[in-house]
Amino acid sequence: MKTLLLFLSAVGFSLPFAAGYDVSGAKPIEKLDEEVAKVKASKKLICIVYTGSDESCTNCADAAEAGVKAVRGVAECVVIKEVQVKDAAITAKLTPAVKEMLSSQARMAWVSFSVFDPDMNTLIATIGRTELQKDKKAVKEFTEKIKAAKAELK
Repeated sequence: MKTLLLFLSAVGFSLPFAAGYDVSGAKPIEKLDEEVAKVKASKKLICIVYTGSDESCTNCADAAEAGVKAVRGVAECVVIKEVQVKDAAITAKLTPAVKEMLSSQARMAWVSFSVFDPDMNTLIATIGRTELQKDKKAVKEFTEKIKAAKAELK
């Protein structure tokens, strides 16, 4: 009985960690058209957040949190997962600039934030997990670049 309780406690305790991480405030890629309409109306940019297949990566979760802070107020985020990049129905809606960016993404334990103009034709700036976690200067430059691009939309 004690063994069973211990096992159930261990499984119950580990489930929240195995569930993966979310990108706060981001919409799924299936809502891309709605988000593009929203950014055009509100004079914002669109951010494609790419997540690798390792959804339990704590480094990715930390980087995703930093990325959300970096784009807050400047861009609306849409998440595309590694497995979705292979889905022709999803990629058919993407512009060549977005497809090119996605083709160069790392796999497995990875997250990146790539900010585009509202029409998704021009990549303004991109930043990956390593920089988001360890390079404050790179994050600052990324943030400044996208804020300047947003200011040009007005």
